[in-house]
Amino acid sequence: MSTVISAVTLNNPLIIATAAFFAAGCFVILFLAPFVIFYQTNYRNPKKERTRDCINKKDEQQMRMFNEGVEWAGRFKDKTEELSIISGDGLTLYGEYVNFGYGKCVVILHGRTESLLYSYYFADIFYKNGYNILVFDFRAHGFSGGKYQTCGIKESDDCVLWIKLINEKYGINDFTIHGNCIGGATAVYTYVKLKNAGSGLVKRIVTDGLYQSYYEIYKGYFRMFKLPSFLVLPCASMCFLLIYALTGVRLFKETPLKCMKDTDIPILFIWSKQDIFCTKPKGEELFKACPSKYKELNFFKKGRHSHVRSSQKAEYDEVIAKFLQKHT
Repeated sequence: MSTVISAVTLNNPLIIATAAFFAAGCFVILFLAPFVIFYQTNYRNPKKERTRDCINKKDEQQMRMFNEGVEWAGRFKDKTEELSIISGDGLTLYGEYVNFGYGKCVVILHGRTESLLYSYYFADIFYKNGYNILVFDFRAHGFSGGKYQTCGIKESDDCVLWIKLINEKYGINDFTIHGNCIGGATAVYTYVKLKNAGSGLVKRIVTDGLYQSYYEIYKGYFRMFKLPSFLVLPCASMCFLLIYALTGVRLFKETPLKCMKDTDIPILFIWSKQDIFCTKPKGEELFKACPSKYKELNFFKKGRHSHVRSSQKAEYDEVIAKFLQKHT
């Protein structure tokens, strides 16, 4: 009976056409998806106008966060100095330093697609706790040069230079880094690089939506766009190979998870239970991998990826304030 059914199935034109269509669709996704995702997430066309405007203007929540950041920065224009540096690979990068005359500085690192103006959305709680504010446009973001973002790896080389600039120019030797998503990864990489170079300038880290590896973010895009999950690994492999060919960055090898063993300073992990990119189980694994005696974990009930504060501002700021006050 099964042989008869199999023969009928194999000779059914509709079934054959459906299978062929499915196979062709998978092939197209496998071939095109890595290039589409790379173009959308890792590449900035050099002919495109450089701007610090929020690019997600249809996203009301993100626009509100952006506008609140701009409004906050506008209050302290008289204390803000525009700065620039040259990266190790020759890119001109731009930033701003808000100098309140304090002896400590927080470096606030924005996420993918945003600019330093967005970083100011997170500045107020640090200002209230005695921190000057350093923000800068990542490479291939805002006014800074560059065509490729490297998921925090080369961005952390840049962050090291920014911290050294503030240390040398203003005499600050106590830094906290606050980073969202890629900014969180950049924070961890920056600390480890400075530590390995014998520098103790970074005293604390606050991460919001930190991922184990960029592969987890990649999987999140497949979930968001409801693409077949079995295509994640081959597509990611092709995309990461392309990134390596263009930037020299190894996204499977260089990950925040692998850096956890060297992260031994006070660190606050913030996630949302609603985050589809950095899931709760993955966050808990990352937390457990960190050997710091002064690590703290907080999962908020609401908030999509990198939008936790927007969903519960007072609670978010209170968690950070208590962390800063505990580890002065």
